Amino acid sequence: MSNTKFYIPNNYVLFLLVLITILSGCKKTHDQNENLLAPKALIDNITTQDITSNTDTITDNRTEHATQLVSRIDSINKLLNWKKTESVLWTSKNGDLAFKTIGGIQEFITAVYIKTLSEGKPLADVIDLNTFKHLGSAFYKDKNNIYTFYEMAGGGRVWILEDADVKTFRVIGECYAKDKNYIYGERAMKMDAVDYKTFKTCKSCGCYAKDENGYYYWGNKIEDINTITNKETLAIIEKLN
Repeated sequence: MSNTKFYIPNNYVLFLLVLITILSGCKKTHDQNENLLAPKALIDNITTQDITSNTDTITDNRTEHATQLVSRIDSINKLLNWKKTESVLWTSKNGDLAFKTIGGIQEFITAVYIKTLSEGKPLADVIDLNTFKHLGSAFYKDKNNIYTFYEMAGGGRVWILEDADVKTFRVIGECYAKDKNYIYGERAMKMDAVDYKTFKTCKSCGCYAKDENGYYYWGNKIEDINTITNKETLAIIEKLN
């Protein structure tokens, strides 16, 4: 069956989770101002306790707290001195590799660097930077693996497509890819429930696709095509026929 994943952003809660991810592994010192003179010490010593200790306080002082958190993240990012590599990835002064995106809610938006796989392993320990490249859609590859980086509110997630064949993997259309064995969706990952031989999409079809069993959107099967009334969508369906 398809390993479809659903992500439902929850405004401020999601923003805090991203902030926690950015600040994880750090501990606050006695004098944070003095530590600004010692970037490595600051980065290694900021704790997440001060954003998780009192939910009521956070709720009551949302604007002030969010502003402080964004300011702290911006300071840490500056201290890490992120620089663009020749690929789409960024590298820090500490040797981290990351995808750069943005995260936040409403006016509280800042740069977010996603530097681990969804399972928590650092990208720098996995990715071969010399062979890493963007294939299109949410798909990336190096000499060892196929990756997906799916951006969403609050940041994004990075996965390795465990079953993908690196040599034959290629992007088809705008939201899908295939190798010699399987079809993949940028959200759905491996789509082992579709008919491989008859699956098709196109570059002007958005995330719609078709096989002998029916139609798909974002990797999910459309249960009743007759319920679609939007003219643009119907035109895409007609193109797939």
